[in-house]
Amino acid sequence: MIRTLPLALLLASPALASPALAEPWACEFTVECVASETCSDSGYEVEILAADHEGQLFLSSMVGDTPIIRLSQPEAIPAAYASSGAHGPSEMITIHPDGSALMSAHIFDEGTMAVTYFGTCEAL
Repeated sequence: MIRTLPLALLLASPALASPALAEPWACEFTVECVASETCSDSGYEVEILAADHEGQLFLSSMVGDTPIIRLSQPEAIPAAYASSGAHGPSEMITIHPDGSALMSAHIFDEGTMAVTYFGTCEAL
């Protein structure tokens, strides 16, 4: 019993825990690439939250809160999400097992524009 206790404690360590598989997520995108331009530093942050009693998912950012759907199977990694506002951008986010993340935004309310963001997401 004494030998198995350290192993049990090691296996329960947060450092060895599996990555989160579901919402909520907090994402920080540190690189922004606008179509036809060079990439630059970014500080764009978003959260993917279940923000109502029915479990509807929302993408929350400085733009506002937009309903979002999960494209991948529940608790599957990579996790993929998509949203589209009535008059705003359509966004797609993919979160990989190591926490790296990619977000693509297609802006169409006043002309057309595409932006790709690179960063990380972590479980809240």
